[in-house]
Amino acid sequence: MSQLFAIIFKYRVFLVFILLELVAAALIVNNNTYQRSVILSSSNTVVGGIYNTTSNIEQYFYLTEVNEDLLNENALLRKQIELYQVAGVSDSIDTKNTLSPLFYGMSDTIAYDFIPARVINNSVYRSANYITLNKGRKDGIVEGMGIMTKDGVVGQVKSVSNHFATCYSLLHRDMAVSSELKKNGALCTVTWNTEDPTRASANYLPLHLDINVGDTITTSGFNTVYPEGVMLGVVTEAEKTPSERFWLVTIDVSVDFSKLHHVYVSKSLFRTEKDSLESMDEQ
Repeated sequence: MSQLFAIIFKYRVFLVFILLELVAAALIVNNNTYQRSVILSSSNTVVGGIYNTTSNIEQYFYLTEVNEDLLNENALLRKQIELYQVAGVSDSIDTKNTLSPLFYGMSDTIAYDFIPARVINNSVYRSANYITLNKGRKDGIVEGMGIMTKDGVVGQVKSVSNHFATCYSLLHRDMAVSSELKKNGALCTVTWNTEDPTRASANYLPLHLDINVGDTITTSGFNTVYPEGVMLGVVTEAEKTPSERFWLVTIDVSVDFSKLHHVYVSKSLFRTEKDSLESMDEQ
C-alpha cells in the first residue's frame, strides 16, 4: 500500500493534469451541441465495432444451433413454396391460412420487404432491454422499422448509424405492439411489464369476449411496423375481474430472447404513403 501511495505522489502532477483534461472535455461535450453529436456518433461506431467483434467470436459457439434453425426454416420454406405452387392451380387449399406463417404481408393493400441482420448485442434481464444489429442506414434500415424472427416479434428500431442499429426489445417497458386475438380479430396491445423475459401482457381486451388459455395473440398490422399475423405469444392466464373493464391476460412470448442470433427487419413498402395520407386526414 505504501508503494502505491509513493507512485501516486510521484506522478501527482500528471494525474491532476489528466483529471482536469477529462473535466474540461466533459464540460465541452455537455455544453456544445455539435461536439456532443460528434462524440456520440463516434462512440456509437466504436461500441458497435466492439459488439461486432465480440459477436463474431460468440457465433462459433452457436454454429450448430444456428445451422439447425436455418435448416428447419429452409425446409419449411420449401414446403410453403410447394403449397403455394399447388394453390395456384387448385382452389381447394386455403392459401391465406396455409402461407401466412412465413409469407408475411401478402395482402392487396400492404406489402413488406425484409432485411436480414445479425444480433451483436442483446440484453434480457433489465427493465429496459435493447438489441444491437450489425446493419444500419447503408443497408436500408431506418428508425421505427419492426424486427422479427420466424418465431415472432422481437422489437423495433430506435436509432441508426451507417453500419449499426440499436433497437427496443419487446422486453422494454416502453414498447407497445398493436395486436389482435387471432381467433376473432379483437384488437389489443401487447406490453412487457414483468421481470420475466418469457411473459408479457395483452391489454384492452373487453370482458364480453371469450378468452381461453391457449388462444393466440398476433400483430394487427394496423401501424405498418409489422405485417399482420406475426406471432406474439399464447395466452397462459386470463382473469376476468368485475371491477375492471378489461381482461387481465398474460401470454408466453413466442420468441426466446436468450437465444437471439439472426433477425429480419420489416420494411413496409407503403408506410410513407399511408402515414402521409393519415396525417392529412387529421388536420
